[in-house]
Amino acid sequence: LTPETLGFDPAPGGWRRSIGARTLDFRVIRSPEDFAQCERLQREVFGVSESDLASYSIMVVIPKTGGEVIGAFDGARMVGYIQGYGGFVDGRPLLISDLMAVEPDARGGLGFALKALQGALALRAGFREAAWTVDPLRAANARLNFERLGATSHVYEENVYGDEFAGGLYGGLPSDRLFINWNLESDRVRHRLLAGHKPLEPAALADLPDYPAAGARVRVAIPADIDALLADDPAAARAWRFAVRSQLEEAFAEGCTITGFAGSRGGARGYYLLEHRG
Repeated sequence: LTPETLGFDPAPGGWRRSIGARTLDFRVIRSPEDFAQCERLQREVFGVSESDLASYSIMVVIPKTGGEVIGAFDGARMVGYIQGYGGFVDGRPLLISDLMAVEPDARGGLGFALKALQGALALRAGFREAAWTVDPLRAANARLNFERLGATSHVYEENVYGDEFAGGLYGGLPSDRLFINWNLESDRVRHRLLAGHKPLEPAALADLPDYPAAGARVRVAIPADIDALLADDPAAARAWRFAVRSQLEEAFAEGCTITGFAGSRGGARGYYLLEHRG
């Protein structure tokens, strides 16, 4: 896996790739001006306070760990960026993909492109795996992580950042996270990145039992749009948080792994596909 095999064309200072109707420039971030644009994106996309911001003083150190900060530019304006640093989990060296922010108008493929480029650069730096955390109630992220990228998860972490983290984005919900593993050398991941993959649709999981029913393959439902639910019915959103927490923690304890996700635009729910680890 290299930037070129993943569809990135060499360009001055980095790479170039078409995303929808746009042709964007991608480069590793080094200048204070570009780091300032990363900070702007965090404020605009996540609504984080200054105390929660991954600031320039943090980002400038990331390359020293083996990781990188990568930006996507439409002309001079940064429309998306991703950061990840080198670390260890259970003694294994891996890239910790800490944060990704994409402007709403630039979504629809840019998140996948940033992750793919990050994966290629991680391999070039000597990492075989990457890891990150994600809110389990976010259907769009689930589709990207488990379907398009081929990642998996079998670890649930409760309220990682506290109840009030980025309140504008999470509405005061406990900040639960799934710990995501991305094996960059696996056939599964290589196929998803190089050959493409048609994401699962809900009909593909329609005949599977809902956890906690027994079965080698089961599903767990989440709301299709947690942001809309938070706005319309905060109590229902909170109930989903605790219901999904309970189901996934129990399923993981029984040896299940999330290997897929099925969701569709306009549907009421999305579904995690869980399989028992062999």
